Amino acid sequence: MHTSSCCQLPVIQIANFDYGSKVKSIDFHFAPLENLKSTLPYPHRHDFYHIVWVAHGSGHHIIDSVRYEVKPNTLFFMGPGQIHDFVLSDDAAGFTINFSAEFFAFKVQSRNSLTEVPVYDFESISNALYMDDDQAHVLFPIIEAISEEYIAEQRGYEDVIWSYLRIFLMKASRMAEPAADTGASSRSLLLARRFKTLLEKNFASLDETAEYARLLKVTERALNEAIRQATGQTASQLIRERVMLEAKRMLLHSEVSVAEVADQLGFGDPAYFSRCFKKHTGRSPIDFRQSLVNLKL
Repeated sequence: MHTSSCCQLPVIQIANFDYGSKVKSIDFHFAPLENLKSTLPYPHRHDFYHIVWVAHGSGHHIIDSVRYEVKPNTLFFMGPGQIHDFVLSDDAAGFTINFSAEFFAFKVQSRNSLTEVPVYDFESISNALYMDDDQAHVLFPIIEAISEEYIAEQRGYEDVIWSYLRIFLMKASRMAEPAADTGASSRSLLLARRFKTLLEKNFASLDETAEYARLLKVTERALNEAIRQATGQTASQLIRERVMLEAKRMLLHSEVSVAEVADQLGFGDPAYFSRCFKKHTGRSPIDFRQSLVNLKL
């Protein structure tokens, strides 16, 4: 199965943006929120990292079937592939930061500082961060600095932006997870990230830890230990969670039958898929699909 066929939702790319300002790079884009909210079709998913700062306004934001209330000084974090549906009040204003995986991976690797950058593990923090005034005052000058560099386009501005963005992410992750410290070694973190990248591409066709270990050229035991250190889970747990996340997306945002969902995700028996889904979510696939109506009320 090819994952892009799971549901017929628009996949937004940075190159598609036609709001706020011209697209200067396919790897980074910065624009006012008020220019975004009336131009993009919702729901949709992105193929890049997407950060939204709602400075003013209200509404709600549904990200992968979880509903978040929109309040002033809310930060939303979304990784590639996540589906979201935004409903904002007319007075909503703020900022959007959009960047590809390559924007961080290439630049950070070149400086030998891959570890601890939270962009590689967006799923470990909540999609929403409700900031108090003090927290907003810490982050706002960084946003202003990114905006100034983005507009001015002076020599080396992209390098300056990635530096500011890294600082922004580090400070925001402290606010979201003030006590988070996995204690994992740099080697374990790197292997866990390589696994997650591979999982994102192959979750619908590969479901055994041993298969991922072979592709990563490590033992199954070494892979599980690295993932346990980095996430507190096993590889099989992450594989199962990723498959069930895609099942949720398909059920909520497409018209395909439960049997088709099961087939596209590699389950030969729809009844077995339904049992696995209910065990994971506490609801049958049909009940879960009905829940989208309640989310949007």
